[in-house]
Amino acid sequence: MNIRWKLRTLLLSSMLIISIHSPASAQSAKTRPDRIVGVWDAQIANLDCNTGVVLASFRGLHKYELGGTAQVVPATNPALLSAHVGTWRRLQGNNYQLAIKMFRFDAAGNSVGWNVVTFNVALNKEGTAEAGTGQAEVFDSDGNSVATTCPQFTGTRFIGE
Repeated sequence: MNIRWKLRTLLLSSMLIISIHSPASAQSAKTRPDRIVGVWDAQIANLDCNTGVVLASFRGLHKYELGGTAQVVPATNPALLSAHVGTWRRLQGNNYQLAIKMFRFDAAGNSVGWNVVTFNVALNKEGTAEAGTGQAEVFDSDGNSVATTCPQFTGTRFIGE
């Protein structure tokens, strides 16, 4: 069994465990297309697409806003990576698509490029857990595509605890 398959299985298993142990939220109406709206506490892993090796792992906050805009705030050094801004849309049922863009900087504060990431996001039945897999295209400061990575995340709705 390859590493990518194991990681996806682990991601889906984690989402199931989270959904079983998370209390239902007032925002979890089953038919609302905007049920993703809110703030989510997430654990993100950025993987090498070919090997499945984790390149980086960090926590972050995801914020989905009414109207289809989104923000992601990584718990990383803000001098090296900007907050991420993007859009979301509902695909069908509990499935959504998220596209975000962030800017990258070197230790001296010089712009070294940006990333554009597209995620497929799924919510659990109760609307209390999210999981996503995606693809990130890495650009240098001249706009040349220089790499592709495969980030994924799991998260729970942030309710102030």
